[in-house]
Amino acid sequence: MGCGPVGRHRAGRGVGGSLLGARAAIKGARYAAALTADAARQQVTAQAEIEHRHWVRQERQKAYREVLDAYAELSPVIWKFHESLIGGWAPTSDDLLDLDAEFGALYGACTRLALLGPQEATAAGEVLRRALQDVEAAFQRFEEPGPAGEDRDRLLTVMRASVVTLRTRYLEFMKESQRILLSGAD
Repeated sequence: MGCGPVGRHRAGRGVGGSLLGARAAIKGARYAAALTADAARQQVTAQAEIEHRHWVRQERQKAYREVLDAYAELSPVIWKFHESLIGGWAPTSDDLLDLDAEFGALYGACTRLALLGPQEATAAGEVLRRALQDVEAAFQRFEEPGPAGEDRDRLLTVMRASVVTLRTRYLEFMKESQRILLSGAD
């Protein structure tokens, strides 16, 4: 090709075409980079969500297990105390303080459920905690010198009912916590 006007025109088209092609390539690269960055951001967000749910599930398992363990330790103490009262024993204020300390682990475990939820577990834990308060209140009515006669018989009936209710509430809590853990509820 010569250097005439036609040759220069064709060369100008070639340079212009190259510039347009380069510009389009740069825009395409920027667009692809933006799409890649957005996809990476979404993936990181999704992974963080998955990890958070896993952490919450593990913490719930620990919290539910804490309730189960506290009840398992307290249950024989309650039944022993219960049987002793039926046998005519009257606890001293020190005995009741010791019992209160035993109840503390279950009270605390039930209260901590509110931190992790969900609402169904918190509610079941609260019902269990109130049943525990009823047992404790029933036991305190027997403090030395203790009730006598018909009043004692009536209180023994109330006490037995509160102990049975506590066990029922515990079983309900277990059922609810298992349902939550198996469902993966948030």
